[in-house]
Amino acid sequence: MKSKPFGALFGLLALVAILGVAPAFGQTANEIDMAKGAGAAATAGCVAAKNCFSPNPLNVTPGTTVTWKNTDTVSHYVTSGQPSDNTTGTVFDSGNLIKPGSTFQFTFANAGTYDYFCTVHPWMTGQVIVGAASTTTTTPSNSTTTGNAAVPEFGPVASIVLAIAVMSMVVFAAKTRGIPKF
Repeated sequence: MKSKPFGALFGLLALVAILGVAPAFGQTANEIDMAKGAGAAATAGCVAAKNCFSPNPLNVTPGTTVTWKNTDTVSHYVTSGQPSDNTTGTVFDSGNLIKPGSTFQFTFANAGTYDYFCTVHPWMTGQVIVGAASTTTTTPSNSTTTGNAAVPEFGPVASIVLAIAVMSMVVFAAKTRGIPKF
């Protein structure tokens, strides 16, 4: 009867581990969403709140791929720079309209502060801060536009928690069902 306390302990550990990972499912690391209604007018509620692109700003490390997801009902562009400067699109540009439900990705290779906006709706502005630098860099990296939703990514902590959950469930099953030990 020693296995009952151990079985309960492993079952509890498995439950805690699974609940710890559950919030990460469905989320995508380093994703920027375009607010619904953002393209409607320069007076859209997100303009004053500066969250037509959310989160804004987004802080990442060099080498991070950022995904912009169009959750609005109209198409948008994502273009580096500001509507009022002469450097628009020199670092990255979606190239094509990003249709509702579609995404655009860009990998930020260098530290710096990157302003961006939608060329169709110039009141939609955002910023990606890469590393601790505060100057804009102009070295382009790779980018892609896709009609598919972004693939969820899990951080190292979530991966460890998931591994503990799986191991706990296997041990629990072995203890409660008498599965032979290998």
